[in-house]
Amino acid sequence: MKKYLAFAVTLLGMGKVIACTTLLVGNQASADGSFIIARNEDGSANNAKHKVIHPIAFHQQGEYKAHRNNFSWPLPETAMRYTAIHDFDTNDNAMGEAGFNSAGVGMSATETIYNGRAALAADPYVTKTGITEDAIESVILPVAQSARQGAKLLGDIIEQKGAGEGFGVAFIDSKEIWYLETGSGHQWLAVRLPADSYFVSANQGRLRHYDPNDNANYMASPTLVSFAKKQGLYDPARGEFDFHQAYSQDNKNDTTYNYPRVWTLQHQFNP
Repeated sequence: MKKYLAFAVTLLGMGKVIACTTLLVGNQASADGSFIIARNEDGSANNAKHKVIHPIAFHQQGEYKAHRNNFSWPLPETAMRYTAIHDFDTNDNAMGEAGFNSAGVGMSATETIYNGRAALAADPYVTKTGITEDAIESVILPVAQSARQGAKLLGDIIEQKGAGEGFGVAFIDSKEIWYLETGSGHQWLAVRLPADSYFVSANQGRLRHYDPNDNANYMASPTLVSFAKKQGLYDPARGEFDFHQAYSQDNKNDTTYNYPRVWTLQHQFNP
C-alpha cells in the first residue's frame, strides 16, 4: 500500500507577511512513493495552535455553526473520528487548518486566493453566511470517505451556501489527491493531481485547464463555463476555456510576492 502524509513546509525569507504556500506531490513524483500535501502558514507567532483529536460521534442533531461568520451546515448523524489543528481562540471548533479522519482522508484548508474583480462583481462572495476557512475542515472531515468525495462535498456547499472568501483546498487519500479552487461566490473547479506530477500555489488561483467531459479528473460547478461566457469573462473565439484567466486576479502583488514563491519552489524541483 502506498504511503501518504501531510506535512508543513517552511519557506525562508518570507518576513512577517501573512500568507500561505501549498505543495502537492503525486506518488509517482515522490522519492518513496508517498502522496504528499503540504502547506505553510505565515502568520503571527502569537497565533498558537491546538492539535485536537475529535472522537467519533453518534446520533448528532442540529447544525454546525461557524466561529467567524453565520455559516451553518447540518451535522451528520454519525461523525467520523478526525484530527485538526485549530487556532487557540476557537474553542477547538473552527479554523481546523489540516487533519485526517478515520477513513484515511486528509485535507489542508486553506490556501487563500483572490478571485477576479469582474467575476466577483457578477457573483460576489457570500461573506455573512458562506463557507470560509473557519469551517471547511469541521464539516468535511467528519463525513468524507475519499479525497474525491471531500472535494465534491465542498463544491456542493459552495453552490448551495456560497463561498465567503476565495480559497484553494487540498484533499488526499491512499489513492489520489484533489485540489479545489473557488472562482467566485458560487463557482468552483476541482482537479485530480496526475500521479507523476507536482503542483505549487501561493495565494493565487493556479488551476487553468478544465475538460467537462473528463469526469475522472475534473469536477466543477455546473455553470462554470456558461456563467463565464454570459458575464464576459470568457470568449470562445479566443481559444479554449482558461479557469485562471476567467476567474482569478493577476495584479502587482502576484508579480512581486506570489509568483516569486511559486518560482522558488519550481526552481527547487526543476533547477
